[in-house]
Amino acid sequence: MASPLSFLRGLQPSSPDHSLGDTLAAALTSQNNIATLLDCLPDSPRPALYDSDPARAPLDHASLRSFVQHFALPFSSSSSSPSRLDANPKRNRLGPNTRVLLLLPTGPLNALALLAISAYHTCAPVNAACTPAELREDAVRLGARVLVTTLEDARRLEVERLEGVEVVVVKGREGGMAGLFDMCLYEDGEAKTSDASPPTTQLHSLTDQSLILHTSGTSGKKKVVPYSLLSLIVGTCAVVESWDLREEDVNLNMMPLFHVGGIVRNLLAPVFSGGSAIMCAGFDAMAFWQLARELGVTWYYAAPTIHHAILSAQPTPCATEDLRIRMIANAAGGLLPSLAVSLRETFRGAVVLPSYGMTECMPIASPPITYALERPGCSGIACGPHLSIRSPGDIEVELGVGRTGAICVRGWPVFEGYEVEVEGGAGGEKERRLERGCFSKEGWFDSGDVGHLDEDGYLFITGRSKEIINKGGEVVSPFEVEEAVVSAGRGWVETALAFGIEHDVLQETIGVVVVPVSGRPRIGLAQLLDLLGDHLHPSKWPFALVYMDDVPKNAAGKPLRIKLATRLGIPQLSDSVPPLARHYEVLPGDLPSKEAPLSQPIPCRRVGIDLGEIERALRNVYGVSDVALRVKGDADDLPEAFVAAHEVDASDVGKAIERVLPGYAVPRSIHVLPNMHMLPRLPSGGLPDFAAIENVAALAHAAAMSEHALLVRDIMGNLLLNADAKSMRPDSDFFLLGGNSLLLGKLAYQIRRRTGVAVGVASLFANSTIGGIAGLIEREEDLKRGSTGVLGEGNLKEGPPLDGTTPGNSAMQSEVSLNLGYDYDEDVAASQDKTRGQTHPVSMIVQALPMVFFYPLKTALTWTALLLVLSALSSYIDGSFWERISALLCAIVVARLATRIIAPVTAIVFKWVVIGKYRPGTYRMWSNYHLRWWIVNQSLRIAGRGVFAVHPALEKLYFRLLGARIGRNVRIEKGARLGEYDLLTLRDGCRVDGGALVRGFAVEREGYFRLDHIVVGERAVVNTYTQLAPGAVVPDGSVYGPHASSRASPSSRSYAAFNRTLLDEPNFWLKLFVAWPVMFVVYFVSYLPWFAALYLMVDQVSITVAQLNTLESVVYWFSSPQRVAFHALSRVLRAVATPVLQLILGILVKRLFGFNTECATVDMSQLVLLRRYINGTLLSKHALKQAFSILGTHYEAVSVVYRCMGAKIGKRVYWPGSGIYCLDPELLEIGNDVVFGSRSEVFTTDRIGSARVTVADGAMIADRVVLLPGCKIGRRTVMGSGAIGMRDSEYRNGSTWLGADCLDEGTLAEKFDDPDTTTPFGRAFYKREADYFVFPYPMILLINLIVATLSAGYWSISAVAAAQILRQWHLHARQLHIYHPVWYRPAVLYGLIAISFIIVLNLQAIIVLLWAIATKWIVIGRRREGKCAWDRSSYCQRWQLHLTLSRFLYKGYGNGGVLAPLTGTVYIVWYFRALGAKIGKNCSIYAGGRAGLMTEPDLVHLGDNVNLDECSVVAHINSRGNFALNSLKIGNGCALRSGSRLLSGASMEDSSMLCEHTLLTSGDVADSDTVYSGWPAKPVDGNWEPKYKDEPSGFICPMCRAFPKDMTSTNCGHIFCKSCVSDVLSTHNQCPVCMARLHSRDLTRIYPSFAL
Repeated sequence: MASPLSFLRGLQPSSPDHSLGDTLAAALTSQNNIATLLDCLPDSPRPALYDSDPARAPLDHASLRSFVQHFALPFSSSSSSPSRLDANPKRNRLGPNTRVLLLLPTGPLNALALLAISAYHTCAPVNAACTPAELREDAVRLGARVLVTTLEDARRLEVERLEGVEVVVVKGREGGMAGLFDMCLYEDGEAKTSDASPPTTQLHSLTDQSLILHTSGTSGKKKVVPYSLLSLIVGTCAVVESWDLREEDVNLNMMPLFHVGGIVRNLLAPVFSGGSAIMCAGFDAMAFWQLARELGVTWYYAAPTIHHAILSAQPTPCATEDLRIRMIANAAGGLLPSLAVSLRETFRGAVVLPSYGMTECMPIASPPITYALERPGCSGIACGPHLSIRSPGDIEVELGVGRTGAICVRGWPVFEGYEVEVEGGAGGEKERRLERGCFSKEGWFDSGDVGHLDEDGYLFITGRSKEIINKGGEVVSPFEVEEAVVSAGRGWVETALAFGIEHDVLQETIGVVVVPVSGRPRIGLAQLLDLLGDHLHPSKWPFALVYMDDVPKNAAGKPLRIKLATRLGIPQLSDSVPPLARHYEVLPGDLPSKEAPLSQPIPCRRVGIDLGEIERALRNVYGVSDVALRVKGDADDLPEAFVAAHEVDASDVGKAIERVLPGYAVPRSIHVLPNMHMLPRLPSGGLPDFAAIENVAALAHAAAMSEHALLVRDIMGNLLLNADAKSMRPDSDFFLLGGNSLLLGKLAYQIRRRTGVAVGVASLFANSTIGGIAGLIEREEDLKRGSTGVLGEGNLKEGPPLDGTTPGNSAMQSEVSLNLGYDYDEDVAASQDKTRGQTHPVSMIVQALPMVFFYPLKTALTWTALLLVLSALSSYIDGSFWERISALLCAIVVARLATRIIAPVTAIVFKWVVIGKYRPGTYRMWSNYHLRWWIVNQSLRIAGRGVFAVHPALEKLYFRLLGARIGRNVRIEKGARLGEYDLLTLRDGCRVDGGALVRGFAVEREGYFRLDHIVVGERAVVNTYTQLAPGAVVPDGSVYGPHASSRASPSSRSYAAFNRTLLDEPNFWLKLFVAWPVMFVVYFVSYLPWFAALYLMVDQVSITVAQLNTLESVVYWFSSPQRVAFHALSRVLRAVATPVLQLILGILVKRLFGFNTECATVDMSQLVLLRRYINGTLLSKHALKQAFSILGTHYEAVSVVYRCMGAKIGKRVYWPGSGIYCLDPELLEIGNDVVFGSRSEVFTTDRIGSARVTVADGAMIADRVVLLPGCKIGRRTVMGSGAIGMRDSEYRNGSTWLGADCLDEGTLAEKFDDPDTTTPFGRAFYKREADYFVFPYPMILLINLIVATLSAGYWSISAVAAAQILRQWHLHARQLHIYHPVWYRPAVLYGLIAISFIIVLNLQAIIVLLWAIATKWIVIGRRREGKCAWDRSSYCQRWQLHLTLSRFLYKGYGNGGVLAPLTGTVYIVWYFRALGAKIGKNCSIYAGGRAGLMTEPDLVHLGDNVNLDECSVVAHINSRGNFALNSLKIGNGCALRSGSRLLSGASMEDSSMLCEHTLLTSGDVADSDTVYSGWPAKPVDGNWEPKYKDEPSGFICPMCRAFPKDMTSTNCGHIFCKSCVSDVLSTHNQCPVCMARLHSRDLTRIYPSFAL
């Protein structure tokens, strides 16, 4: 006979909006034949419940159903038991929803009783091993009216003390079918039988509460969870359906029946499906194998600890072919992948299902029955309720595929709420109600677990939110650590439990409970870390071990991690704790019972070692003849062993004693003294002579090392680690000896300095032992010797002495050439001008001229023109307001136009007059030629390009007027930095992108600079962040960059696609009739606040005044107090309101025109191009930066703006102060807690097409990173300084990149990663978890508004002062008649205004410089080296505040601010010294005229004759938001060229130089007299030859990771090799990248051609 519920088999949700649970519930409630639990029970003769004694007859389904049908609890309402009566008569009757405590040992009797009670009452099963106090607490909490138990337990538990609870004792029937029992009342300590049959009660309906349980309490206080009968049936049917349970299935249950897993999966599911279950009294591993074989078990469901025990108890030999087990399901904890594999192998291919459920919802997820462990670590797909990953901070927000968050459920069989007691019941009693505050508005329940879903809906659980370990801001999953420990420690570790321990710096560090394998010594921490190398990232390695016989668990068998360190009494740890003191043990008898509360301490102590035992173990090793042990320093230090031996080495001895000693007792160092019988001993007493022993050991170790190994040993021991170098062995590891990443850079420097061999940091990471590093050096030297005529990285050749200097100080040691037209072997004679220093009066006077005169004269020209034009029009404008405003606007336009024509033309003339045509050569700083070059450079910068910048054709005309030779069809993107124009040759068809540097100027060492020609060949392409040095010759048709210099090999030709000059634009007519009118409207509306101020300026006023001529009237009108106020107001509104208005209007226009989507260039319509053209102008990087300077550059406001522009932006993103370049924000996806460095560029569109760029949670995008279309940055991936995210490439989770080098490969999928990627900035600013007061956003916004307002008003003073001076001149010098209309009046007026501006602007400049200095010392003080994370130190906030207060520096004096005219002078040196920098004599800072970065001057030390161009000298390091400061030192005669960068903690020795686009990494040191190039830096020499080989392309096939052969595109926009994608489509009709549906007919061959 089929099960009554068989009609539900095969039901599947009809739509994605319905879950399996919802579908089952709908089917059940629509059927009239299922109304009670009795209706669910089969009536067949097949076995239902087995006893653990195979000789006992099973209880069949028919008998089970009959028993339940006639079941009735005895209940007494007589006066004989008044303590059991309730004052409310209704409560003295049993019926539906009466609470019945069930306290029975696990077995068939317990199972039958649970079924019977649940059919009529609310069954509350409790642990039969509970104490009397726990029973009374449960009875009160649950409101129990009846207790069902055995006579023995009733007496043990003192049930007489239970108030208002009737006690029913049960007794199993002897013989017959298993599980049947009789009942009677319990009175006066005895079982009282009665002949009267108890009255039957009404069966439960589907809405009645049939079961009530406690949560497991793993996360704190237990909660009460009631279940309706419908919820139980739905959950059980979901289990039956997902596991495909049949009538012939036999379940073996060894789990308790007082938790939901055992009840639903091991009892209800077998019974409801018509199958059977073996109900064991408890867990017995040996009995498992016997029962499985004798009773034909087909499946079982158990906790991981039970699985372990079953495998350990497997009989030998065991005929597993006699077993029928087809399925094994996991419960009560994560199933480690290694354990799952072992189960499958043991049970001959049985399906192993890692299921997921909880008290509040059973089940939640399980893999399909066909699961073959192909997704290690997963918990399956939803098999009951709706399943969703939600934001941990707001579960109303759903997270996407792959993103880790809170695991939430909704719908059947999720419980309806926790039961709580509230006041307000009848008679003032407490009333029980359901608390639904645990659900979201949409009905989602947060499970308390965290994890993520993959693209197929499989759930991966990271852990419970309270179990996560927060190690220094990095969230570590205990599951990942446990899996790695068990896998790596196979044979040593039985099981493991990871937990958090308080750490003085990292907040928490990782502790692991280890259950050792029986019969093996305990594994030590050092041994375990050695084994973990290939299993776990070092940041997740354990810091402490605790040895136990079993991991602590609760009554359900779930491991208990929460508060474990507190329970163990482990104190706060620090890195200074010695290794031995990080080993603890819990003695066998001290582990609490499973019922113990979480607050109960667990006695724990540090392990001890026995030196005598260690010595005995060593003496027992074959070949050892004598032993001496010594403990240095602290008693907790590990001993050091010296061994006299024959025919064995240290490795042999170590392996031998590891087999008999605990790992923590193995000496930290074993020194084998070969071919000795006795160790040297002291004459008196025979004690070891350790001084003599050490000498012998040192000689032995040295003999085993090569020359290079000895050198590495001495560097590590004597220079870097302050360790005993003589005691180091070839296998001594740099990191285990105390090294870190900062010291690693210093190690690379010392190796390079002493051997001339440059070893990359990435190689040192991978080969960190003394022997491994020595091997790297030897391989590099072999490569050098094998390269005939091409040296690797040696010393630069010396040029002839200059001005009597020695060759070592020659200024000619400068260039490495890539066809640069310059060779190190050919020195160009340096200028023989008479030398002078920067403090020489001539130098100081000449270099003061731009600051004092140039900009004031330019500004005076604008105001003179304004006054003259307005005075000329004033006689025509006294009529109406519109005439006045029109005249004023006309005067403003004419004045600005005049300045934009006259200023650049004057600068061009000035250039040809002062210096003429630049002469290639090398010149002294502050020589006559340098001062001429410098002042011309400043004049060109201050004058600007004016009207020549309006159109590319005019811009090229400007360059040609300055002497540049520019061919036809040359494209130069705005933002490209060109200089020394008559040294430039740009041949036909070449292209220069924005951000590229092409100038014939470069700084040299020892106080020199150099000028030389640059040639860019025909059809050559120079991409962003590419610097061409003087002397560079770019070959025809070659491509450089992005992120390159002229010293690098050319990039692949395909890289031309990334040049922005190749991007298509809409046709001219669309620009004329659509784009430009829209832009005009936006600009006009944005300037309305400014127009309003002008309105107030001219409203109700007459410009002309009687008795005054027109010019005098205009001067008086401008100088009136009302006009002064309105002038200042107009400047303020233009600075504050206009950028924000343009931002808002630009977003509205963008949304009105719609968003662009991913597509190929050939498919782009004119509408797509029009959108991009408009948005790229209105919402350009410059426009956004202007608005963000008001709204805040780093904060959520920036995220809101990008979201409005269509981007998907997560929470707590740290945005760069410089802003980012992104042409299509709608194709940008940024996860939570992403940190950006400055000057990042995100290319969502290139010549090939548009593609989405994705940056996952917790990633770091450092300064100058370029991300190309289709790039995907993984979770916690670090794209270090200068890195390139290649097109259509995916960067692994957790990987680290610096430039083009991968320092850490990360993992393909961090399946155990935790959701909390919050950075210190996020914790401080958004979570308010800092140790100091953090400015709230409104306060930051207010500060920005105040500073912007004051800055705009401040810099308006010069014009106001000029007007006042002109008025006073007229009042007090009328007799001079300077305003009379004579032919020279404009010159006189210009002279007066110029004098005024010169005086006032220079005073203003001096004041703002003093302001920046004063506020620095007040707000920041003197910086100190060390860590200063956002949440631990107020430094970052104070630094940001000072940057805001310093904006006055950059809002005046035109392009570059106040500092720009000071670049390369002694005045900027004085400024930085005032800020705390230590700067020597004759240092040219920012010699090229463009300010670089020196953000922490008081941590910078510059020697004499140092030259810095536009470089970055930054003493801070920001790694994933962890901020730290380290000092920087630059020695005498050094030079840093444009685009070079000195990372925090690096330094440069005397006469070293960083070429263009060169990065010196943290801790590295530039050798003296050496030139470096590359990212990261490598030494170069004059014999270096470029290698014209094909470099990896920007286009990479995602399958083979090579340039696509027979390039083929899918309809979803991804590019592959034709053969690669065809192979995939032969088996799967899906795109390998995005999994979109794909067929062969959807493929398109493409033929990329970058016609220039």
